[in-house]
Amino acid sequence: MQNTAMLVFGLIVAAWIGKSVILEPEWLLQAAVLLLILIPGFILAATNSSKLIPYIIVVWLIGPEIRRVIDWAVLGSFSTITLLSLSPVLATSLLLVSLLRRDRKLLGREESVLKAFLVPFAYAGAVGLLLNKLAGFYGLLNYVAPLFIFVYMLLRRSDDEERSRWIRFYVTMGALLSIYAWLQFLYLPAWDKMWIEGARMVSLGVAEPMQFRAFSTLNANGSLSIFLVSAIMPAIINRRWRGPFGWVGILLMISALSITLVRASWIVLIIEIVFYILLASGASRFRMISIVGVLVVAGFLVFPHLPGGEDLSSRISTMGNLKEDASANARLLIVLNTIPDLLSHPLGSGFGGIGRSTLLNGGATEFSSLSSVDNGYLGILATFGVLGGVLVFRAFALQGMLIRRGPGGPLRTVGLIALIGLMASFFFGGELAKFQAVIFWLFTGLALGRTDPDALPENDITPGGGREERPSPQERAAAPERRTL
Repeated sequence: MQNTAMLVFGLIVAAWIGKSVILEPEWLLQAAVLLLILIPGFILAATNSSKLIPYIIVVWLIGPEIRRVIDWAVLGSFSTITLLSLSPVLATSLLLVSLLRRDRKLLGREESVLKAFLVPFAYAGAVGLLLNKLAGFYGLLNYVAPLFIFVYMLLRRSDDEERSRWIRFYVTMGALLSIYAWLQFLYLPAWDKMWIEGARMVSLGVAEPMQFRAFSTLNANGSLSIFLVSAIMPAIINRRWRGPFGWVGILLMISALSITLVRASWIVLIIEIVFYILLASGASRFRMISIVGVLVVAGFLVFPHLPGGEDLSSRISTMGNLKEDASANARLLIVLNTIPDLLSHPLGSGFGGIGRSTLLNGGATEFSSLSSVDNGYLGILATFGVLGGVLVFRAFALQGMLIRRGPGGPLRTVGLIALIGLMASFFFGGELAKFQAVIFWLFTGLALGRTDPDALPENDITPGGGREERPSPQERAAAPERRTL
């Protein structure tokens, strides 16, 4: 039945691509490139390779750049709608192939958390497909495909070393994207210039070197800043995760974060650092405070002299006078305008009802102030409805408690920080979809979906960096399980 279902799905996709090629011949090239991107992922998924997660991370990170290069080098013009924009979600969806060969069953607590998310997701998916048609389908992909990462982490039997390799790769990609961000900012390649001009995103700035906000291989400076913050924290927490660049990589990522000119990312980073300091204890807490002090001093001394340093200083200085800050006032206006819409549409608009997905149905949305999502909390309520939004936040709470009660160590710490970071980013437009959802599900999955408790090491690393004595499997079998929050 599984083979038949896959065959039918493949025939439908092939027919759709064939029809599209007849109507739009340039789509043939895009389909060919898309297949070249997806074939390695299918092989990795079919063989249950440990390199599947790094592959998915790479596609999300460089997929937008591949699209820009194809537009510039082959098509010769900016394309609003392209098959290549589907490459990240389709690559992530390949996890389904691997999930058919799951290594273990979900524990009761894990299954409860997953169901807590699936109920509001199913509701928003049904409403989105009914009301928003193609936009609803696209929104469904961007919400559900990243969730596969979380399920994959829960079902895959892997040890801490394999998960550490994934995090090292993630941090290394952060350093590499930071290097390209600086090259882009200083020289602005032609394909990136065409993207700034074609996408008409006012927030990116002017399409001239050092006059725009760096976005590296991603599609926007906000996406780059979210990724860099998520890569900086693991590198700070555990030196084993810093990869070949070490401290140089951390400094590269912080410097690249400065040329994105996204103030919200700095606020989220500070919140995550403070949260980690509260989790840590003893020498680890003192070490973290020392690191933060050195980075702050270096920032004040070095950043003003970097290219674009004056713009960064100007952006930060406006935070002291929010009454005259146009961006802060605009966000406040969005909140004030959206609350009446939420009260008049308590059932929500479903997936594809807000944000850039609405472009697929002509930009129509019941929440006109949320055509560009600048508040994640309002976005959740507008998408899932009031009751569905409450269920989503309940699921977040259950997930946080499960991580907190799980095995200790730095993996648990990054899972909790990912959850806190998402909640903080919701004040500035974060969303549980697309790449930000990939980051969230990845790190919370890393914290929860570890190998069976009996296979864990006798001594585990605590968030504070010390060692926590763990009872042996025999002792755990003889004593009742006790868990505290």
